[in-house]
Amino acid sequence: MSEYALEVLEVSIGSVHVFGGVYAANDGFFAEIHEQRNGSIRRLSKSEMLPTQECAVAWIQSRPWFKHNAA
Repeated sequence: MSEYALEVLEVSIGSVHVFGGVYAANDGFFAEIHEQRNGSIRRLSKSEMLPTQECAVAWIQSRPWFKHNAA
């Protein structure tokens, strides 16, 4: 598993910064969404194993934080 994101998507909602990253794993890809607020970062959501990087990006874009901000 890679510790570095292959792709990162970010949105700001007021003073809250939300970012999602796509990571490679042995069996495919997965995505995580984190929130940064008042200097603290916490994970909001993590996907199951996904077959492609594109599926992981689509998973991030389908989450409520990114739905209206998908490019």
